[in-house]
Amino acid sequence: MRLLPSRLLVLALALLPLCGTSALSQPSAPAAAVAPSPPRDDVADWLARLELAKLLTESGRHAEAAEEFRKVLRDRPGETQARIGLARALFWSGKRDEAAAELAKAPPAALSAEDRLLQAEIHLAAGRHEQAIDALIAYLALRPADLKARLKLADALSWRKRLDESLAEYEKILSATPDDRQVRRRYARVLTWAGRNDDAIRELRISLGR
Repeated sequence: MRLLPSRLLVLALALLPLCGTSALSQPSAPAAAVAPSPPRDDVADWLARLELAKLLTESGRHAEAAEEFRKVLRDRPGETQARIGLARALFWSGKRDEAAAELAKAPPAALSAEDRLLQAEIHLAAGRHEQAIDALIAYLALRPADLKARLKLADALSWRKRLDESLAEYEKILSATPDDRQVRRRYARVLTWAGRNDDAIRELRISLGR
């Protein structure tokens, strides 16, 4: 049977929806998800250098440590850890005045108890007793049980003729360690300086076991 042109057109239009789903009209497959990169744990150069300087200090290589701390401070002049580390390295290298100068640049609030003790040691070594006294008082406010530091404070106070304050510190030490004969003898010596000879005699006799 021959189809008329009009019928061919109708048939073609009817078949068009079936043929319209070509490969081009098919929805594309979703792209494979890209796995996120793992977070990087990068360490900045200055931080690595700071760690190197600390390790050199712990190894007793103080001159090398000081140089590394200085490099950190050139890039980050406000880095307190580097400033204090440099002071420690300089102190152990025998450069006490330089060490004191570096510690003086650190904000007081940033100084730990150990930093205060270092400050006191630097001042004592340089004969700056008043500054040492201030540093020891600040340290003992944080570490009151440190009898060695308290003895240094008692001695420094006596050298500055602050005898009543010195005697009070010796008495605190003897209260904790009454059998320490050497501390008792130093206590007796300061009692003598204070004109309390009878008390000094008593303390010396105790130190001799009498």
